Amino acid sequence: MIIWQDILKPISVFVDIHSTVGAVVQKLADHNTDIVFVKDKGSLIGYCTIELLMNQITQKEDLTQLISYKNDILQVPQSSHVEFFHNVSLIIGKNDNGEVIGYTTIEQAQHKISELKLKDLNLLLHGAGVGIIRTNIDYKIEYMNETAENILGFPSSFLLFRNFKTLLNFNKNLDRVMNGETLVSVNSSFNFKHIIGNFYPLRIDGKITGLIHIFFLREDFEESVQELDFVRNLNSDLQAVYASSQEQILVIDENGKIIRVAGMFLSHFWKVDRPEQIIGKHISEYTKKNIFQPNVFELCQKQKKKVTAIQDSMGNRRVWSVATPVYHEGKLEKVVVLSRDITQENSSIPNHSDEGFNHSLQERDDINNKEKQLVYRSKKIERLVAEIKRVAQFNSTILLEGESGVGKEVFAHQIHSASPRSKQQFVRINCGAIPETLIESELFGYEKGSFTGADKSGKAGLFEIAHNGTLFLDEIGELPLNMQVKLLRVLQEREVTRIGGVHPISIDVRIITATNKDLREMVNRGEFREDLFYRLYVIPFRIPSLRERKEDILPLSIYFLEQFKQMYEIKKSFTPEAIEVFETYSWPGNVRELQNIVERLILLTEDEWIQREHALKFIYGEVQRKKKQLYVLELMPLKEAVEELETQLIERGMQTYRTADKLSKILGVSPATISRRMKKLK
Repeated sequence: MIIWQDILKPISVFVDIHSTVGAVVQKLADHNTDIVFVKDKGSLIGYCTIELLMNQITQKEDLTQLISYKNDILQVPQSSHVEFFHNVSLIIGKNDNGEVIGYTTIEQAQHKISELKLKDLNLLLHGAGVGIIRTNIDYKIEYMNETAENILGFPSSFLLFRNFKTLLNFNKNLDRVMNGETLVSVNSSFNFKHIIGNFYPLRIDGKITGLIHIFFLREDFEESVQELDFVRNLNSDLQAVYASSQEQILVIDENGKIIRVAGMFLSHFWKVDRPEQIIGKHISEYTKKNIFQPNVFELCQKQKKKVTAIQDSMGNRRVWSVATPVYHEGKLEKVVVLSRDITQENSSIPNHSDEGFNHSLQERDDINNKEKQLVYRSKKIERLVAEIKRVAQFNSTILLEGESGVGKEVFAHQIHSASPRSKQQFVRINCGAIPETLIESELFGYEKGSFTGADKSGKAGLFEIAHNGTLFLDEIGELPLNMQVKLLRVLQEREVTRIGGVHPISIDVRIITATNKDLREMVNRGEFREDLFYRLYVIPFRIPSLRERKEDILPLSIYFLEQFKQMYEIKKSFTPEAIEVFETYSWPGNVRELQNIVERLILLTEDEWIQREHALKFIYGEVQRKKKQLYVLELMPLKEAVEELETQLIERGMQTYRTADKLSKILGVSPATISRRMKKLK
């Protein structure tokens, strides 16, 4: 873009309208110029050139005559763009105050613009590393730019008018170019310099008058090709990351219009099938129609910072969204929203006002403990819940197996709630937490005076209290052998006898047991009665560990976050990067460990946002001997095991580092290797 100020020349001589020819000729000579500007009463009205004065003198040899002048002048603001007009010979430029600051003739302006454009073109071509040579019809070099000199290693003064055809070493026939053909990507050499480029016929008025050779140094060209190949691979890697991402990536411009969608499209949330259906629409359209609430774009725009929100749609979908503003020169340019679906498959996460929330976060042993909330998104738990609901309708004894901290008690609550006994008592006892001397009295009760310190009125045991309800025996593997015999009798006879009592009491109780031990192995070692094992092992359910259902990490993290925020009245939010750290950790302590980490992060971090660095510190940093572990969950050929570990490494690495280039440096392989493995994982 060229403005008038770039090509204006300063005005050196002004004369009055009443000046004589002789006086003006003297001024032109004194100031060594060929033009003066004519004023009348202080205002510019025209101009006079040496040519006009000579015409006057030729017609009348009188130096005392008044000068004649021309007035085909156009006055323009100096900062306006250059454009040309008819019937105008001279341009006068003015500043913002209306003062004359310079002039140019139309002819001079055209020459100056051509010079500037040629200069810019030469700079552009030189900056791009492009060499240009032009020849005539006889192949003699008539022009070469500075880059061509640098590439070939000779100055133009040496090569001009030499025969270009004889200087080049290549296997193409240049006569084809003179016949109108274009040769593309031709390899050639000159003075041992290897170059690659195109030959074009030079046409003037439809006639071929020579050729033009546009070329690069071949090693620079190949390096550029490699860079382009890297960019292509990088783009492929990013597409693979987006495609495998569990997040929806939404880009909204400063006016609230959706301009891009990538990653996992949440079609159920938007109520449309394809992302193309929302591009170009304003985000407010969806909140005004109450398709979902709240509008995270407006929250981000008002608060002028990154915000997080849980958005609810009218289709009972729940989405966790993080909106990040992007500013350019202090002005909002766009907002990037990362969203994850955290809807439970069987029901939505309860409202924050649910009275059962605080109870669901506490390990209470009292029999009136309210139902604990089951939070999940994984298909594994969805299938498990469906099986539990079917079995819950019957009175079969159920054994819950799983690692410590997987939430066996929560599943026991779900079984009770889905059963016909749901309105009766749910009684829990931890068999490993009660001293062996007291466990019998806790389970079966006692009569008054049956032992020293026995209550005068006696006490009902948990079996009696759970009559018509459900009794949950947690950590059943910790039950002493002598108590196993008595428990077996109760299960067989469906009656209990209090300590010190003589009359059996009939009971109707649903038994659910849980263990984190291998009861079969305990039977083999003689630590658990075989007959009791088969009495308990009627309907076994294995609760998957958290590392086996990583889809549940996000909704569980948000669930615990919301509860602790309410409990401690602290405002905190997770960044997506912090959640990524959670999802790449193996969680040996399962849901209980996740709950503890979330509580620790809320109480011990100072910032409003829980960042990736915070999560790394609290998970890995405080216990130096902790290491990320990879898992092969079953025996397999060694080659397959190595491939499985490589796959886990790459998947975990891509979640953390996002690009193949960064991950390749960590794993010590090439980006191309990462790209190939990612394509196999699709």
